[in-house]
Amino acid sequence: MHKSNNVPWSLLPLPASDNMYWFSPNQASNQDIGFDIRLGRLHSLGFVVYYRQDLKFTTDLSELLTEPMQLARRDQLLDHKFVNILHSLQVAQFYFWKLWKSQALTNKVECGKAVRLSQSQSEKISQVNSVFLKDTKLVETVFHSADQCYFDPVTFSASIAAWEDYSCKLHKEILLSLPQWRAHQAIYRIKFDVA
Repeated sequence: MHKSNNVPWSLLPLPASDNMYWFSPNQASNQDIGFDIRLGRLHSLGFVVYYRQDLKFTTDLSELLTEPMQLARRDQLLDHKFVNILHSLQVAQFYFWKLWKSQALTNKVECGKAVRLSQSQSEKISQVNSVFLKDTKLVETVFHSADQCYFDPVTFSASIAAWEDYSCKLHKEILLSLPQWRAHQAIYRIKFDVA
């Protein structure tokens, strides 16, 4: 079984077709206006995406979103490499959902490394945004912004492992619920009080 930082590949999100992720105000899949929902949500959380590969040699830019990437926040590039855009989005949302106010995880990680973005890295980020985030004002209208929320790279690094643990726990719960599904077409148990 393949693993990424101890997470089985089977637990990592796989993308659907690209048109499912494109938001356009007139509901047409017009690539000239609108934005990619995955990058839009990351933008609203204060992140941008960075791909190491040179975009000039990529024929289909939509395939880029299935490639390994890193997140940056403001002028700092975070050190963790994510499997794809959905992996990074799930971890970022998990961080703001569960952990951004928590100090409980900071002892588990020595350091959440971040380095200052270089000029060439910033240019690559701008190239990606020019293709997938054509209307940032529309993004800010659709998604509530968490950009101004306190961000701690150490806690964020810890949230990656916490998300992996949480995903594994959910995976186990689903597998344990399959017999219940077969018997009752429900994945939860209903307990009846018998008096």
